[in-house]
Amino acid sequence: MCSERAGSNLITKMFDAHPKVCGPSPKHILNPVLRNLFRYKDLNNVRNWEYLLNDIYQLIEVNFSIWKKEFTRTELFDLAPPGEISTLLKNIFNAEALQNKKQHIFIKENQIYQIMTYILTFFPRAKFVYQVRDPRDMALSWKKSTIHHGGVIQAARRWKLDQQQFAKEHFLLKQQKRSILVKYEELITDPEMYLRDICRALDIEYSSSMIKFYQIEETKINANKNIAWSNLSRKVISQNKNKYLDELTEKEIKCIEKICYPEMSFFNYQTENSISELDNITEKELKEFDTIEQELYLNKENIRQEVYKNIEAKKVFYHKIMN
Repeated sequence: MCSERAGSNLITKMFDAHPKVCGPSPKHILNPVLRNLFRYKDLNNVRNWEYLLNDIYQLIEVNFSIWKKEFTRTELFDLAPPGEISTLLKNIFNAEALQNKKQHIFIKENQIYQIMTYILTFFPRAKFVYQVRDPRDMALSWKKSTIHHGGVIQAARRWKLDQQQFAKEHFLLKQQKRSILVKYEELITDPEMYLRDICRALDIEYSSSMIKFYQIEETKINANKNIAWSNLSRKVISQNKNKYLDELTEKEIKCIEKICYPEMSFFNYQTENSISELDNITEKELKEFDTIEQELYLNKENIRQEVYKNIEAKKVFYHKIMN
């Protein structure tokens, strides 16, 4: 459970470097598939099932990220009989784990709270890692990205929504000993200590190889495929925090803090501005600044072809119309 631009790929690759854990680079399968299953109607119907699997195959085939396992269409269709969506999804990830000779799967998926009912139903033994990052650094990373819509206002609103939803899920899952919270800033400052804590919560023995994630060949390849993942080819950057102080304007920082203040307080992120200063910012000002940022977004560099193809492959699920 983690916002985009908040270190989810880092922790996934750390676990991928564990000798018993497979943490595949994201293909973003679960969210678009599970949120749109209803569009395919009766999945016991062979025709409907084939439509779904064809769309999943097209999504997996996009060269957005590299897995060791390369599925043929026939192999994908053989993973589960019609209607067995949970079996299908489990076997897709299990096939990648098997290819890597691993026993466990660590999956990164955006906005997992949107599909939590499915996850808890299909994966009843699943455990969760909830990672949170300072919204000002998250927004800075979002602003720099060529694939994320808008600027710091859009980023801050997403961060706020994500934490509201993730914290809600974490609250109950923690009581069931199925979820652990870690701050990105803590993880990069002392990765071994916090990885030990996380492994303990997941009932997995810590391995020192997790710190050497950047040496894994597939991690290097994927880091070179997407500029947003470029840091994964290097050691943990312990100073990759508080960068907003030098790279965001005072206005940007103030707007982020205005939007995220309640959640920042909950996670003990100290603001640069007083409550009275933040209270002076109106919703109208935020909307006006957001409009300016939206215009600047149009001038961002063109996204890489593989990223664009992944976006288009996901759209298919949301636009599916079955007769």
